[in-house]
Amino acid sequence: MTNLRPSPDTTCAICGKAGSVRIVDTYKSIWHDCAECGCYSRTQKNHYPHEATARVLRSMLGGVPKLGGFLKSLARKEQGVDFYRYYSDQLTSPDRGPWEGQSDMVTAELRREGLLDGWQGKRVLEISGEPGYFAFDLMQAGADVLVSAFADDVARAMTDHLKLKTFTYDFNADDITSKVETHGGVEPYDFIFIRFSIGFCLDVPTLMRKLSPLLKDGGLLYISFSPASRAVLLRWMFDDYTYLRQYTEEHLNTFATKAGMALQARFDEGFFHWDQGPFSLHWSLRPVARTYFKDSSYFSEASEDDKVQRRVALVYVKA
Repeated sequence: MTNLRPSPDTTCAICGKAGSVRIVDTYKSIWHDCAECGCYSRTQKNHYPHEATARVLRSMLGGVPKLGGFLKSLARKEQGVDFYRYYSDQLTSPDRGPWEGQSDMVTAELRREGLLDGWQGKRVLEISGEPGYFAFDLMQAGADVLVSAFADDVARAMTDHLKLKTFTYDFNADDITSKVETHGGVEPYDFIFIRFSIGFCLDVPTLMRKLSPLLKDGGLLYISFSPASRAVLLRWMFDDYTYLRQYTEEHLNTFATKAGMALQARFDEGFFHWDQGPFSLHWSLRPVARTYFKDSSYFSEASEDDKVQRRVALVYVKA
């Protein structure tokens, strides 16, 4: 049950403030919403409400179209690195799916702000760039690209199918400096991209300090993400492996600045409602999610802005 009052005994895992954290219950996760820094941190539940029932029904009815997918969402899915292995299969498909057109969009954004004259000869580092289409397009346009993946077989598949230079990297277990120097050399980069994966990084201050020396003077760090909102809690409550953190723009700006990088541009890439529209929660799961929405004023009385998941890109320049 969501605790509408801050817990006096709970400390924010992000800013360290005690007494300002509300504990929010969702189907597969417990979120900590900090009123002090505005960020959220997540822990995965040990047991899900309908997990046992879903597991039994899947063994009996899992082959029934649509029902099997619904039951899988209520049960326990792949964890950690295993969650990402489907990218290897994606690379054998002729259809890019939701990754189509991403490089065109980013290129247009940067050109519009006068931050890019072309990719030819640019050194580019992309962190957590699965399945690799974005990096591939930049390479085809003339950039020297190095890209990381979380799972080892996905990194190999990106090399095999797209001929990319890759390495494996975990935000929370690996040192980005040593990884990059081992696989890409010590020459600094014109661009570093972290697109919709910063929420898996537990320590933004340290990451920013590590990334700044990897950039040339005047080089750009591009981070796209969904700023912290309650809609994210609702939309992704049936994913076992989802964001570990939700950050605010202010949080990222503060620690980029401390690391010697200044905000140069901001791009608003749109938004979607958690239970309406093509990017929302699947229709079969909405009735379950709405029980959480209706049972707690934390969700039902949230502002309209907090009921949507926004997409924002922040671009920092190294001074």
